[in-house]
Formats: sequence, C-alpha cells, structure tokens
Amino acid sequence: MWIKKKGRKLSREILEYLLLACCIGVFAFFFFYLTADSIAEVYLTEREITAGEQMTELFHLWLRNICGFAAMMITLFLFLFLLGQRLSYLITIIDGVEELRGRKLEFILPVEGEDELAELAESINFLAQSQQELQKKEQELKKEREEWIRTLSHDIRTPLTSILASTSFLQEQKNAISPGEIQEYLALVQAKAQQIKVLTDQLMGGAAGKKEEIEDLRLLISQLAMEWEEILEDRFECRIHTEMCREEAGAADLYALRRIFDNLASNVEKYADPDYPVTLTGESRGEMTVLIQENRKRKDGGAGAESQGIGMKSIAQIAAAYGGKVDVRETAQWFSIEISLNLKTDLQNSSETSEDFFQKAVIK
Repeated sequence: MWIKKKGRKLSREILEYLLLACCIGVFAFFFFYLTADSIAEVYLTEREITAGEQMTELFHLWLRNICGFAAMMITLFLFLFLLGQRLSYLITIIDGVEELRGRKLEFILPVEGEDELAELAESINFLAQSQQELQKKEQELKKEREEWIRTLSHDIRTPLTSILASTSFLQEQKNAISPGEIQEYLALVQAKAQQIKVLTDQLMGGAAGKKEEIEDLRLLISQLAMEWEEILEDRFECRIHTEMCREEAGAADLYALRRIFDNLASNVEKYADPDYPVTLTGESRGEMTVLIQENRKRKDGGAGAESQGIGMKSIAQIAAAYGGKVDVRETAQWFSIEISLNLKTDLQNSSETSEDFFQKAVIK
C-alpha cells in the first residue's frame, strides 16, 4: 500500500538552492577579489610601480565591480542550474501524466528527492499500478464470467437432450408402455424442464436456486442416481451403490447437484463403451459425500474433448463451491471420476444462494 511521506517543502528546497548559490557567489567574489588584488600588488611591486591613493581606490572599485559581476553570474547560473534540475523533473512528471491519460500504464516514474514533486511522482506511480491491477481484475472477471456462461449453456443442453430423448421414446412407444411408465417419463421431463428454467434464470442473471435442508442424504443421492440411470438405462448397464452413504441431514441446491449427475450422464453417453457396465457409487467419508463414476472408454474416443472439458469444469466449480474437489483418473481403457462434496448443514447458511456461494469459490 502506498504511504504518503512527509518530506521537505518545494519552496524550502528552492530557498536552499538560492542560499547555496548566494554562498558560493560570495565565496567566488572574495576569492576573485583577493586573488586579483594580490596579483596586482605583486605585479606593481616587481616593477617598482607606486600607485597613488586615488588610483588605488579607483582600481579597487573597478576590481570590486568586476568580481561582483562575476560572482552574480556564478550565483545566477548555479541557482538556475539547480532549479532547472527540479523543473526537468517536473516535465518528466507531466510526461508521465500524459502517459497515464493515454492508458499506457506500464511506465514507472523515478522518485527523486523528498518534496512535493517526489510525492506527486509516487502518487502517479500508485495510480498507474492501481489501474493496472484494476484492468487485470476486470479481464479476469470477464474471463470467469464468459467461462461461467459457457458452463451454464453446456449444462442447459444436457437436460434438454434428456427431454428430447424421453419425448421421442414416448412417441415411438406410445402403444407399448403402461400408463405408469408414461407418468414416470412425464415426471422426468417436467423435472428436466424445471432444471432448464433455473439454469436459464442463472444465465440471465436472475434468481439462483437456494440451498435447501435435506433430511436424508442417502435418500437424495439414491433419487438423483435413479434419474441418472433413467437417462442411460436404454443404452448402458448401470450399477448403483449408495449403501455406504450415511442417513444424515444436510443442505444443498438440488439443481446444482442435478447438474453434476447430468454432466456425469452426458459424459457416459459421449465417451463410455456400451458393451461394459457403468458404475455409480455414493458414500460418506467423514464430513464429505463422495460420488464415484467408473466406465470403460470407447475405442473410437467418442465426442470431442472440448465438450468433455466444459462438463468437467462445471462439476469442478460446483464441487469447489461445496468445499470439495474432483479427482479424475483415466487410462487408455478406463475412466474414473471422484467428486467430493461437503453437504453438512453447518457448512453454509441455507438462506444463501448457490450462485453467491459459487462466486465466493471463484474469488478464492
């Protein structure tokens, strides 16, 4: 942090220059006068010339005038030279202000002396550095905002794909499925549509979903795992294990958790080998609730890596907002992702929105 220094006043410094120049001028006057007088006396003595009293007084008057004029010139030159040094420094400061006005913030003014000009230079340097930090912070926030928009846009596509798949299946199998199954698919469509609405509100800067009290974390994880299975069961053999998850209370934004499960399902659809089972495990480890998904990778590599990267970033951001992390392990054949979340009720006040919590995680 910049701290203002209490230095000499510029007026006092100029006065010191003047006094110094005057002292040197007086010294020069006596030096020239006495030296010239001695030289003249030696000159007259060697030639045995005797000067009258009137001639001597006239010579001394003429010598004093010449030495006084020389001393005054030396005094004036020295004072203007010292003053010019500060004036040139002032011009340097003015050039720095022009650079600052032109938003060229990479310069640093030299700090010379301890007067007001030095304080002004320090102030300009501080202002330039503050502007640099502000621009850097603005760029970082812009980049984070764009990344957040891309993540939400990606997460909107995932439930939308699920809705399209469910409605297409209902149209194709409308005469081959029972009314109960139809109601299940309609409930899934409604849940995904509501999720899209919440994500769209967040994307447009509207209300974010609030954290809700959860009475049974095992039941919640099991329900979300069943939704994950409903998305994948037509193409993959799904295995769910939630018996290691404790039956305890917690707090979470359900839509944020659904984003995690939707991204996991989307990752399976794009990259998993349908000839091998996909395993989803939920368990409790101390204060953390841990989700583990494992699957065999397709031989052809699946969809583009960019989409996978956005989905993984979305999961990582949500995990970070809940005090957890994401650990990805993969080989040429297998893929495994482990997501830890702190869903305990004492982690955060349930009245805080998930977006507020996410923004704090980004700042950290």
